[in-house]
Amino acid sequence: MHPALAYEITKARLADQQRHAGQAVIGRAARQARRAPAPPPGHPGLARRVLALVAARGRAVPGQPQLLPPCLSPASCASCG
Repeated sequence: MHPALAYEITKARLADQQRHAGQAVIGRAARQARRAPAPPPGHPGLARRVLALVAARGRAVPGQPQLLPPCLSPASCASCG
């Protein structure tokens, strides 16, 4: 076989093998993606607790109002303001 033809045939075989290897990689990745486990569920009670906290902020809490302790220093402070 002529050396120029042998070179071209070798080049074509190498390209064909690379194409087959690339397809095998894509096939393996697709199979692994199908087998991947589903992500774990979130915290189901978290949303309920957050909504309860948001709703509670809008309501007044029954009970006695708490008075601030009297100031001990003669200088005015931020709480006496």
